[in-house]
Amino acid sequence: MLAAALLGFAILHPLPAMAQQPAAPPAMELADALSQPAMAVDTALAIELAPGQSAFIRLPDGAGDLVAETRNLTGDADTVMALLDSQGRVLDEDDDGGEENLSSRIEIGAEQRGPLFLRLGLLEGGGGRFDLTLAQAPAADPKAPARTLAEAAGRAPLVVGEPQHVTLRGRQEAYFRMPANAPDLLAVTRGLAAGTDTVLTLMDANGRELGNDDDGGDEELASRLEVPGAQRRPLFLRAGTMGGGSFELVLQPDTAPPGPSFPRSLREAMAAPALAVGQSVSLRLRRGQTAVFGLPEGDIAVFTRNLRRGADTVLTLLDAQGQEVSEDDDGGGGLASRIEIAAGDPRPAFVRARVIGDGAGEFDIMVEADTAGPPTFPTSLQAAQAAPMLQPGAAVPIRLRRGQSAYFMLPPGAHVAATRELRDGTDTILELLDANGQMLAEDDDGGDGLASRLAIDGTNKGGAFLRAGVLGDGAGAFELILLPSGR
Repeated sequence: MLAAALLGFAILHPLPAMAQQPAAPPAMELADALSQPAMAVDTALAIELAPGQSAFIRLPDGAGDLVAETRNLTGDADTVMALLDSQGRVLDEDDDGGEENLSSRIEIGAEQRGPLFLRLGLLEGGGGRFDLTLAQAPAADPKAPARTLAEAAGRAPLVVGEPQHVTLRGRQEAYFRMPANAPDLLAVTRGLAAGTDTVLTLMDANGRELGNDDDGGDEELASRLEVPGAQRRPLFLRAGTMGGGSFELVLQPDTAPPGPSFPRSLREAMAAPALAVGQSVSLRLRRGQTAVFGLPEGDIAVFTRNLRRGADTVLTLLDAQGQEVSEDDDGGGGLASRIEIAAGDPRPAFVRARVIGDGAGEFDIMVEADTAGPPTFPTSLQAAQAAPMLQPGAAVPIRLRRGQSAYFMLPPGAHVAATRELRDGTDTILELLDANGQMLAEDDDGGDGLASRLAIDGTNKGGAFLRAGVLGDGAGAFELILLPSGR
């Protein structure tokens, strides 16, 4: 025990249900574990690690399918366990897949060639105690889902309407073969056990991912994935979880009525009437679909709203040649999008609406008149030179159109310029300029969240100016304030 303590490890008493392992401190390096005896099956070790240390345990050869698990974690211990070959290559790794909170679990298949080793450590660089158990793996349930794509290829396909009960640990995944020559289908998870968060992925026979969904299901943390009948077969479905759990997986006919007809390409949009100010269109996009609309004249704003089924929208402004002019993801608040188009921008102009990641989703797209009047602040360095200085302590509301910036002459002395009250996903940037427009300093996210904060030391001679803009020259709204230095 003294030698183990000096190494920073302590082998304590074995668990009551397990046989006692021969006393030997765990190796601190993989090279040392090569010369140590293998841990016996159906034994347990209690291990203590100092901060930053790892323990290496050799596994027995020819012992069949095994399960290694950490238990009885003390204090804030959070174990992480990796399965290694003799070259130190990671064959599998697990953080929180064990039965107890923050414990780890790895299954070692009999087909894996040895010698094999376990590396055990603690997250966050901490120290602590835990038990390591090694036991024979329970016999595989022939009715359990396939654990690999190759295994699923030899199984019968899922049957529409017949739910499959799935229980997964940690990083485990289940694979299912999809039926051939099927119509449009929905793969959904339901009946999630407490704390279960499912993820569904559609794959081809080569394992290439064709689509995925995390939280698009009807239940909280459930998944919903559309499988078009026209998709080339064979297809496979991979079901996983964020940390393990139990749920049902079922295939259902996709009988939802089609949404209103809408242009799906720039060519179709050119032949269709443009959206009108005040018009709202409800969209239901299947995976990979986009909607494209012509835009009316004048100062307008296009935005998405009423997002449904986990939709995260993206709006892209296009010119008549289909070139992307600007794009917005979350500028409409939350996962909604918003793009402003000025009356002076070239026409014809078009907007393309899609769901991020080429997923499916439902939402409304609307056009409204952008009735904001002319800016009440200088929009160029020349205008700022003729305008009053920015006054300390006075918050200036700023609403920028796409490509606009606000310019202000700064008073003498040291100050801190800051943006605040950012609206609709605005991401501000501040630049300190000299009288010739040369940038002396800048700040993007030095404030809270996406806000900016720029210290001005007051030693600049010949006048200093401040430019307040939006990252990427997009549109945005915020307040600008000049504070005393040191605040």
